[in-house]
Amino acid sequence: MSNQLMDEADVEKVTGFKTASKQCEVLSNHGIFFVKDRNGTPHVSWHNFNHPAHLRFDKAMEHNEEPNFSAMD
Repeated sequence: MSNQLMDEADVEKVTGFKTASKQCEVLSNHGIFFVKDRNGTPHVSWHNFNHPAHLRFDKAMEHNEEPNFSAMD
């Protein structure tokens, strides 16, 4: 289910709006990646909805393998 797209009713339900522009605004404000079609309707996968970008990037930073440059002095 994670790679499946949410249907229009799901997007309307989770955003609380029927208007595509308002749906896009809500999704953007919550860091949820979506793609607009030529009519401006947002399309979002269940994976992107359940794993917003701001939460994914925080976890990636936990495993930072960058060297400790201050120890090189």
